[in-house]
Amino acid sequence: MSLVLVDGHYYAYRSFYAIASLTNSRGEPTNAAFGFASALLRMSQDLQPKLGAVIFDGGIPQERIETHPAYKANRKETPEALEKQIPLLYEVAQALGWKTVSVEGEEADDVIASYTAATDGDACIVATNDKDLMVLAARGVRIYQPKSEGYELLGTAEVEAKWGVPPDKVPELLALTGDASDNFPGIPGVGPKTAAKWILEHGTAEAVLAAADQIKPERFRPILRESAEIVRRNRKMVELRTKIPLPIPVRELTLRPDPAKQVELFRRLEFKRFTREAEARLAQMGPKQADLFGG
Repeated sequence: MSLVLVDGHYYAYRSFYAIASLTNSRGEPTNAAFGFASALLRMSQDLQPKLGAVIFDGGIPQERIETHPAYKANRKETPEALEKQIPLLYEVAQALGWKTVSVEGEEADDVIASYTAATDGDACIVATNDKDLMVLAARGVRIYQPKSEGYELLGTAEVEAKWGVPPDKVPELLALTGDASDNFPGIPGVGPKTAAKWILEHGTAEAVLAAADQIKPERFRPILRESAEIVRRNRKMVELRTKIPLPIPVRELTLRPDPAKQVELFRRLEFKRFTREAEARLAQMGPKQADLFGG
């Protein structure tokens, strides 16, 4: 089994901002759809997955809102030009063969974590740049990240090199540093390097709090004591939920590209190169196979 799970929220925004402006002849924005298609086509080429799904946010769990009412409150509204393209992103993913998954009231991170928990981690790849998901590398999941040339798969060693702690300790690190992008602050003045040093020495964020009287530099001792509630709240916030009922079983995530649908969609979006490539794929299928897809 080779399963690839795509962080839909991350790739939607990444695709939208990667291309400053792109519209079709009707003046409709298509930049996010173009970038999204490019990303998924590249993943299929790079990773050759047998199974795959694009996971989108379905809301925020009530318990996180209760723990920290300001969670993600700093995020700006989705740009109108991107909002208009969200249905297109679903169409793009489905035409390229990827299942699309969204669970009401649940964040994509937790749905992704629940899927990885239901699989053999060694055969699972997650396409994301979300720091919360780096913990998954601790159970054998690899993190796909494209580069200007080629791509890299982050495993245990690569995550530790990047964050200064092993993957299973990333949540402990975030408990101390907080996460500005999700609007929950950490210990004032404590950055990733200092936090990593403490975690490596003491093991967990709770153990760092317990050792506040011995922490160095000494100036952080009173700050740590005063920040205990924040640290414990943060640790709870970054804990991934791994038991969300899966709306589509893993075995049903088989990639089934539909070249006929791709041709129709890419023509409508006026993506000329993608249309030519889809037409070529459709032609290679032969009459019987093409007929199954409406070709």
